[in-house]
Amino acid sequence: MNSSLKTSILSPVRWVGVLVLFFLLGSVAWAQKTPRVTQHKLRILHTTDIHGNIFPYDFLNDRPGTGSMSRLSTVLREIRRTDPETLLLDAGDLLQGEPPTYYYNYVDTLSTHIVSSAMNYLGYDAVAMGNHDIEPGHSVFDKWGRECKFPLIAANIISDKTGEPYFKPYHVFTRAGLRVAVLGFTTPAIPQWVPAHLWEGLHFDDILSSAAHWVPLIQQREKPDLLVVLMHSGLENDNPDYLENAGRALANKGMGIDLLLIGHDHRQELEWIRPEGSTTDSVLLINPANHLDRVADIQITVRKEGGRVISKQLVPSFISLEGVEPDSVFLRHFAQEYAAVNDYLATEVGELASEVRGEDALFGTTPYMDVIHRMQLESVNAEISFAAPLKTSAVLSAGKVYVRDLFKFCPFSNFLYAMQLTGREIRGYLEHSYAGWAATSITEDGGLIRLRTGAQPTDKYKTFVPPYNYSAAQGIDYTVDLSKPEGERVTILRLTGHSEPFDLDRTYRVAVNSYRAGGAGGMLTTGAGIAKEDLSKRIVGATSHDQSYYLAEFFRRHKVVRPVDPKNWRFLPEDWAKAAAERSRAFLFPKK
Repeated sequence: MNSSLKTSILSPVRWVGVLVLFFLLGSVAWAQKTPRVTQHKLRILHTTDIHGNIFPYDFLNDRPGTGSMSRLSTVLREIRRTDPETLLLDAGDLLQGEPPTYYYNYVDTLSTHIVSSAMNYLGYDAVAMGNHDIEPGHSVFDKWGRECKFPLIAANIISDKTGEPYFKPYHVFTRAGLRVAVLGFTTPAIPQWVPAHLWEGLHFDDILSSAAHWVPLIQQREKPDLLVVLMHSGLENDNPDYLENAGRALANKGMGIDLLLIGHDHRQELEWIRPEGSTTDSVLLINPANHLDRVADIQITVRKEGGRVISKQLVPSFISLEGVEPDSVFLRHFAQEYAAVNDYLATEVGELASEVRGEDALFGTTPYMDVIHRMQLESVNAEISFAAPLKTSAVLSAGKVYVRDLFKFCPFSNFLYAMQLTGREIRGYLEHSYAGWAATSITEDGGLIRLRTGAQPTDKYKTFVPPYNYSAAQGIDYTVDLSKPEGERVTILRLTGHSEPFDLDRTYRVAVNSYRAGGAGGMLTTGAGIAKEDLSKRIVGATSHDQSYYLAEFFRRHKVVRPVDPKNWRFLPEDWAKAAAERSRAFLFPKK
């Protein structure tokens, strides 16, 4: 056998070795061509509309309270033991609503704000700006932003100077092996409620048009595994002037958004919405409602193959804070701030000669509203005052009045304006107010208050419009005849204390708060017929501080305030209205 042939013939053992090597190399090549599937689990917690509920204490009524950041702290400690990479997000409205925020907004403006301190302590990852975060003004929210160790995001709040978002539009987190983009928006209706000087140099873009710009940009630039929208805007819109609540509208657009974390409307929501034109994927929309009584909890599982997402599963739920013990470590950490707020609230400002009750204001003239109207009339030297009951649960007994009690009259930090309105515009304003407030017809067993369709006694929101839009007047005598059609119910007789008839063509100096002066509730626009862009032209006076400041001055000036029922207006027919009022009272405020 020649040598060349001998060297080409392999022994059986050597053949086995070659085959093994062949299969090993083949399996390596196959493994390289088949990407590995990985599974990633992420938890997102969502809060919204906390409105300064930091401590487990009802500062206004001097008793234990519900919800609060102190209870959230307890829950977070437990969750982070097993899920240390949890994202904690908030959809805004933190800086107004409770005495601690008022104190750090307007009284102690040098210390670190309690809200930034508490949120830094809790380890928040991002916050979308809310309208009540803008309303305290630049001096407050700019300082707050500097103090926060997390981004404030709002892609549609635009700087007039630069044309770019004033706050960070979005932030990308890397958690549990995932790139998570969180895009922020706020309701664009802020100009309707908040005086322009408080947001000077800014404007507010429509959410849908802003999303149409930012969502594809983020997808292309950041290539996130998850796209979350954190939005201070509710589910359903009923504002004729703005897309105030854009939740459903944005979900219907889809755009590749995985999760919509919403707020603003104080309603608990959990809904899967299939975008228009989609046959498969739905967008999860969730809202834990206000006051931090519960937290939205979204547990997410993402499967990736070779770095590419192949499936996403979102499992939403709510964590109730009812019965959760406040975190004692949190309370000790903020004991000094708690004491400072309590000391301020315990400051005496005057006395009340008799008891006043907020709920009575839904059914006619009351001593409770008399205090508010008289303060407004004096503060801006007006002839007529418009005001609504902002705290229907308020009860103040006769006796000493402290700073804490002022928030039962004026829970929001609104300013006061004097506006020039004609008599005809004043009547139109009132017609619009009572159209949403009072029954649309007289029936034998009907109630006085107009209710939401299908309202039940157990519902949180029962009335057709919220009582903070039940705006009545003092300084004029008038009737509201519910037997007449809407638009023809209000008859203004005279200025109170005057004998001459009310003049529909004369101009009057009228006191309103800044919320109403911006057109909120539609009284000045739809009712009085004033174009929104012309409202500011009617303002002839403004206060330099909020209503609570002037209410404190009112009590200090009078020392003893004697509330009266002015009886300057009434519902007609009177006998029916009295009986109907009791039926409505029993439905709206059932005895416990």
